[in-house]
Order: sequence, then structure tokens, then C-alpha cells
Amino acid sequence: MNKAALRAVLGRSDWFAQLDSEFADDILELGRIRRLNDSLIYSASDVADGIFALISGQVRMTRVFRSGQLAYLVMASPGAWFGISAAIDGKPYGYDASTIGSTVLFHLGRERMNRAIGGRVERFATIACLLSDHYRAAIDALIAQRNRRPKQIFANVLTRLAERHGRRVENGVVIDLHLSQEDLAAMIGVGRQTINRLLKTLEQEGIASVNYASLTIHNIEALERICTEPDFGDDDYQRGLSSL
Repeated sequence: MNKAALRAVLGRSDWFAQLDSEFADDILELGRIRRLNDSLIYSASDVADGIFALISGQVRMTRVFRSGQLAYLVMASPGAWFGISAAIDGKPYGYDASTIGSTVLFHLGRERMNRAIGGRVERFATIACLLSDHYRAAIDALIAQRNRRPKQIFANVLTRLAERHGRRVENGVVIDLHLSQEDLAAMIGVGRQTINRLLKTLEQEGIASVNYASLTIHNIEALERICTEPDFGDDDYQRGLSSL
């Protein structure tokens, strides 16, 4: 892949798009392209080996707890960067990152990242801004998880997946991510039966339908309206779980 094409994909990230041209060129020069197919990029216990950006394909990030429960953290879209906190402090990544199918990554190893920074405070501050963006997104996700009904959380997840990974077709937007019901359940922290009920509800309402390897959003506006329904407080939390 030539540098212009690589810059175009990485430029989908606001963070990279706003870098000064000299720093961006140094990153592009020092980074390396990696091609993987249904492979583990790194595990939660791996010592950090720099930061990554998704060029094409799919990457999912998960964490398996001691109880065996799977937490589905995020599905990365092209241009997204990951592995930042570990690259900065040198500690293990803390979650598994895996490719789904044929995937192309941009990898900036930790030693090469430090070379790109070159001891310049303003460049390190720029990397810290990327970490800050991820931190804010994580906080927003926690707030949403705590104060919204499962149906709202699910609608929000589907809306983000449609925006980042959707493919427009005649009857809506198709999400071709080969996500199982177990994957979707892990994304919002509920059981498979709850996801099954939510999917049936959305299908009955004409909002979405599920096929073997894809999910189609037929009415994205209705899905967005569910996302913006009024939140409920702590006293209503348990009622919310039962009123999907």
C-alpha cells in the first residue's frame, strides 16, 4: 500500500487527520503494514509492543474474566487506533485484540513510536490526546450502560455499527460482521435470551431483521429515536430490565 492510500485511510480518524504533516510523515515512515487472517493480534497479558491502526477488515477487542464471562469491548472500524495506553506505560494490554477474516493493520512499535516522538513534548501531548479520546468514549459507554434500558443500549450499539460498518442496500443498511447473539449479548452486558427478545422486538416493529451472517437495519430513524428516549434513574433500573 502506498503512502497516499495509507494516509487516506488513517485520515478517517480525526486524531490523525489533525496531526501536523511532519509528525504524520514520521509515523507513516516508521510504521509497518501487517496482514493477518483470523488471528490474535495480542492477548490481555501481552507486554505492549506499540500501537495499531486498522486499515481494512475487522478487529474486535474482548476481555474474558475469571468467571469465564466474555466482555465485548469494541469492534474497530478502518482508521481506528488501539493499544494506546499500553504503548505509553509499557504494561500489558489488558484485553484481547483479534482479527476477523482477512485484515490489514498499521503497526507502530513502541520503540519506533518513541523515535517518532523524538522526546518532543508537543508530540507526546498529541499521543496523550488520543488516549484521552479513548478515555472519554469509555466513560460515555459506562454512563450509557448504567442509566439506560437494555433496548436503548442495544439500539445505540446497532446505530454505531451501522455508521461504522454498514453497507447501504435497497431495504436499509446491512451490517456484515458475522456477529453471533452471544457477541451482541456481550456487547451490552446481558444474556443471550435477552438479546433474542430484543431482536424479535425490533423485527416485529419493522426496525431490523437478522439473517445467518448479517443484520439489516430497515429503519435507522426509529433506531435513533430509541437511543434518545429519556433515561431513567436508579429507582427505575430494575423495572427497566424487565420492560425491554
